[in-house]
Amino acid sequence: MIPAGSSTRGAVWASMGVAMVMIAQQLAGKALRDGFFLSHYEASSLPSVMATASVLSIGLVLGAGRLFRRVGPSRVLPGLFALNGVLFVTEWALSDQLPRVTAVALFLHTTSLGAVVVSTFWSVVNERFDPHTAKRVVARVAGGATFGGVIGGLAAWQGASLVAVPTMILGLGGLNLLCALGASRIGGSNRPVAGPSVSALSILEETPYLRQLFGLVSLCAFAAAAYDYVFKSQAAATFTSDADLVSFFALFYLGVSVATFILHALFANRSVRVLGLGVSVALLPGATAGLGVFALFAPGLLSAIVMRGGTAVVESSLYRSGYELLYTPLSPSKKRSTKTLIDVGADKVGAALGGGFAFFVLGMVPGIATQVLLVTGVGVAVVALFTTRALQRGYVETLESSLRRGTLAPEDAEAVDPATAEVVAESSAVIDRANVLRSIEERGRETPELGEALARFRREAAARPATRRTAPARTSGRAPRAPEISRTSGTDGVVEIIEALRTSDVERVTAALRRAQPLQAPVLPHSIALLAEDHTAHVVTPFLARVAPAHTGILLDALLSQRSPLNTRRRVCDVLRAVPTQRTADGFARLLLDDSFEMRFRGAVGLLAVMRANAKVEVLADMLWSVVTRAAEDCRLRWDRRLALRGQLASGSTLAEREELRIEEGLAHVFHLLLCVLDREPLSLALDALAEEGAAQRGTGLEYLDQVLPADLRTTLWPLVVERELSRRALRASREILDDIVERDVPRRVDLEALRQQIEERRRAK
Repeated sequence: MIPAGSSTRGAVWASMGVAMVMIAQQLAGKALRDGFFLSHYEASSLPSVMATASVLSIGLVLGAGRLFRRVGPSRVLPGLFALNGVLFVTEWALSDQLPRVTAVALFLHTTSLGAVVVSTFWSVVNERFDPHTAKRVVARVAGGATFGGVIGGLAAWQGASLVAVPTMILGLGGLNLLCALGASRIGGSNRPVAGPSVSALSILEETPYLRQLFGLVSLCAFAAAAYDYVFKSQAAATFTSDADLVSFFALFYLGVSVATFILHALFANRSVRVLGLGVSVALLPGATAGLGVFALFAPGLLSAIVMRGGTAVVESSLYRSGYELLYTPLSPSKKRSTKTLIDVGADKVGAALGGGFAFFVLGMVPGIATQVLLVTGVGVAVVALFTTRALQRGYVETLESSLRRGTLAPEDAEAVDPATAEVVAESSAVIDRANVLRSIEERGRETPELGEALARFRREAAARPATRRTAPARTSGRAPRAPEISRTSGTDGVVEIIEALRTSDVERVTAALRRAQPLQAPVLPHSIALLAEDHTAHVVTPFLARVAPAHTGILLDALLSQRSPLNTRRRVCDVLRAVPTQRTADGFARLLLDDSFEMRFRGAVGLLAVMRANAKVEVLADMLWSVVTRAAEDCRLRWDRRLALRGQLASGSTLAEREELRIEEGLAHVFHLLLCVLDREPLSLALDALAEEGAAQRGTGLEYLDQVLPADLRTTLWPLVVERELSRRALRASREILDDIVERDVPRRVDLEALRQQIEERRRAK
């Protein structure tokens, strides 16, 4: 995959052109193949020639996989088109003298090599574009392919009555040579896959996701082979001459192409976006089962046409648009080795088994062969439908693996102050939920979502024991108790310490803190008050950090109180981030409801740090999602307002810069919150990928977000997420963003004298 740009647009147009001509000649070739073969052989010969073509395809697939690994599919594709063209020219030369031999050769050639060519083309498209770009490109390329099918079907239908069959075969050879020229303009990676060569079968064995795809394709091909025999046997019984058969099949494929084009244009993009890849792929086995039942209860050529045509339409439109995207997150080594094996090999294995089964049924129960084949096809389609259930999850897991391959694991949350970073302690104190729940309840009256979440929380809590699990202390099975006042110290000693702390004299404060350590409950409020001033904050922070696990509640009271100085609240956040307990997590969750954006941001940063340090903490998920939604809506509102005012605010003005910063900070806040509610490791990699210069890794990150974000949240955030520069700035270290917030909110001193002079100068100028 290579970066987006003008070369990418050229590759898209080249891909659409090649797809259109390729499918046009393929569809015309199918009509010629079926009509020419059935005009020289009985329909009962179809199962044996279908099985032979399938075996030949499997051999081609195994050789193609090794070749792709060495040189890449983009280099192989033009050669395959050229070979396909040469074979058509050879069959044209033999058609007059050896028509029966040519009929068999044409059937085997178009069925085996033709499928490999189509699979190789889609492999080139898959490697050429990143997963997110491919979501748009595949639909456009598939649209070109469906339009080509219309042209091919129309040409075969009209040509059957105007041009001899051998001449039409020669024309197919010319179209393949034209495709060979166009394929060289698509581009793509020709680099060999690094590392030891691994067989495609070994990769299938160790990758459940690929095994699911192999099984799905095989089952669908088996059902299609059974339906194909029913359809073609009905056609052979109705039409006898080769011209009539070619015209019938050409008209059939033309109708399929027109229906495919219409269905693709109306629903293909919407299907993937609304239903998801898993459901889009499941449409094929679902349609196969339903149409098989219809043909079973309404036998005849018309129902066979509807059955076979309907499955072909769904396969070439909705199914294809989703199926090809399932390969985009795979590594080149896995994709090159297995895609053709699955596309063609699995398809031909299923077709061979289906053809063999049809041959067996014809020999055992020829009188009811049609009914047996239809019932079997419906049953196999139902089994295939169940195999699609795990594909969506497998796709997301493969995206996660792709992110891990392409991006280094992100750094952990930045360290707090050096003095507090040394503290590693836990607390087993049972959290006092009353204050936290009261605060949430007050917000719940204003926000219905929070009220509903709180009600659910109370119902769940009633069914569980009152205590909550916290992380065990590292040094022993018991957490440290809050230190008590020494009886020998006396009340006068405590009073003296408090008086020294209230003086704000650095030397007296330091001496008092050393005398009082470990800090006791009576002196803690006075110690915390010292955090408000810069010259005493660095002195008291290490002492508070040492007792923070035992006095988390007092620190949380100072953090959550609106009456506490802002500097105090900021520094308490830093102290508590080094206490990864359930109680701290609940306090940071409550801070997410604060009136100040800065404190909400600090709450998200602190909560994320605690959750990374202690995987056992639990936070009310419904409340977090409500907070995420509200933060995303606020950020989107600022974004829309900035777009509306674009052109009215002078570029580089203070107001414009402040709006840009607020949007950036809002998006960073949403990212921190998402890391608290979604799977952190792959989401961190996906977010880091948004700032990557390479289109491949950035596209993979966008595609992962597209899959895991809820639909309403994705709609709100998407315009901001796709802005590369905005995402890059929002992914800066949270400490850096917080410094910008603090600096921006510092009141600016106004030089009144300078302002007065400016006003006087403007008056004189007027």
